[in-house]
Amino acid sequence: MLLAGKKTSELKFETPKEILCPNCNEKNTTKVSIIGTYKHIFQIPFISGGKSGKSVCKNCNHSYNLKKMPNTIKLAYYELKETTKTPIWFYAGLIGIKTLVLIKIFSRYF
Repeated sequence: MLLAGKKTSELKFETPKEILCPNCNEKNTTKVSIIGTYKHIFQIPFISGGKSGKSVCKNCNHSYNLKKMPNTIKLAYYELKETTKTPIWFYAGLIGIKTLVLIKIFSRYF
């Protein structure tokens, strides 16, 4: 078991109808995904590490990372990224620690 590390989670995905796969030229087969990264301690997420993107063609299984995406797929990625929010559970460890500290502070007065 690792003490600390980094994990990823797929936040949102979409299959745009107007995108052609550059490899096999099939329409409506490219899945664009937003992948969120978070840092954890004892498997409890503490800090968000940001968002990245990936696209995979369901027909030919060809995948592109964000840096190598063609412009049409990259445009669909940026549109999807605008609507994707970072989940609150990426900060569960920080929220838990803040709650414990506030309970400790206020327990002195009651």
